[in-house]
Amino acid sequence: MKYIVTILLVAAISLLLFVYRGEFEAYLPAWANPTQATSGATHSAANGQTRNGDKRGGAAQGGARTSAVTVAVAKSGSIPVVRQTIGTIVPVASTALTSPISGIVANVLAKDGAEVKAGDLLVQLDDRTIKANIQRDQAQLAKDQASLDSANTTLARVESLSKSGVDTQQQFSDAAAAAKQAAATVAVDQANLAADNVTLSQTQIRAPFDGKLGAVLLSAGAYVAPGADVVLLTQMKPVYAEFVLPEPDLDLARSNLASKSLTADVYPTQAQGKDASASGSVVFLDNNVDAASGTFKLRVLLDNQSETFWPGQSLKVTVNAGQMDNLVTVPLVALQPQGGGYVSYVVKPDKTVEKRKVTLALSNGNLAGVSQGITEGELVVTEGQASLTDGSHVVVNQTADPADTKAEISQNGVSL
Repeated sequence: MKYIVTILLVAAISLLLFVYRGEFEAYLPAWANPTQATSGATHSAANGQTRNGDKRGGAAQGGARTSAVTVAVAKSGSIPVVRQTIGTIVPVASTALTSPISGIVANVLAKDGAEVKAGDLLVQLDDRTIKANIQRDQAQLAKDQASLDSANTTLARVESLSKSGVDTQQQFSDAAAAAKQAAATVAVDQANLAADNVTLSQTQIRAPFDGKLGAVLLSAGAYVAPGADVVLLTQMKPVYAEFVLPEPDLDLARSNLASKSLTADVYPTQAQGKDASASGSVVFLDNNVDAASGTFKLRVLLDNQSETFWPGQSLKVTVNAGQMDNLVTVPLVALQPQGGGYVSYVVKPDKTVEKRKVTLALSNGNLAGVSQGITEGELVVTEGQASLTDGSHVVVNQTADPADTKAEISQNGVSL
């Protein structure tokens, strides 16, 4: 009976261990835990493989690293000298018309915003008083002219009698003085009449040049004081495009202006299409540099026949100042800023790269002009520079312009 109880107890314990084996595995020794034994073997094998792999990796890392790059062929050529700036439209002529005299507005012939020609009557002031004065002065002139004619007749008669000895010399002198006095009186009348005509003309406000009117500030019946604004007149055709450039460009602008090759393309900053753009030659370069801003002023004359440009309108300006010759041109991305200058990676025939310091003379858009560091026909890296060092091995998997550079790359001994 005792043995039966022992057997049953062992069987019960074994059953419990089997059912709850997951909970008891953590307390078993490594030799009695098949899971830990298997894991340890696997870990050891993995460590062995890793150590072997490290040896192989180290051997692999001992070789040269090859990077894939994109290249372009350096070419000789010229680059246009272009400057980007901003400007405004300035009218060739613009004036605020005023009344030179005081008076009452009799009639306003001008309309707001009207196009007018030189000499067109815009505003008429009341001229009845001045016209009456003119009639009075004309009558006075006629009266004094008659007196002058009488004095001249008397002088002629006395002169004839004096020569014959009938009249005395004193009578002749008196007649001559009377004639001169009458002539002076007529001259005064003529001056008064001329002054009246000037005053009459000032009652008429006319356009001094062709242009467009602004808002007319007067209406019929209004009193106008001397110097009061009447309307703004602005010449619309042609106009100036005015802009500034920095002082370092002064010599360049002066030399190109002298050769008549300094031009500019302008278009409004709010323009939606190319139809709003215009081009013209620079006709004015200011005679001083602004000390505050370090800039100088230039103007381009635009005919503006379609009145595309409006005085005061803001502009974007592209100044064309000739071109720089004898440069080696490469894509701008081939140049990397470094140490206050630029470097470029040049692919050599042995498929390694040489890091060179280059001198950037000029850039225009995506094109760079180099004066030193690269020669015509060499291959420069345009993509993949980040992984390169001096002497790195490369493989050219793409060119910046395959149709243009494939043959040249082949001649340089670099295969794709």
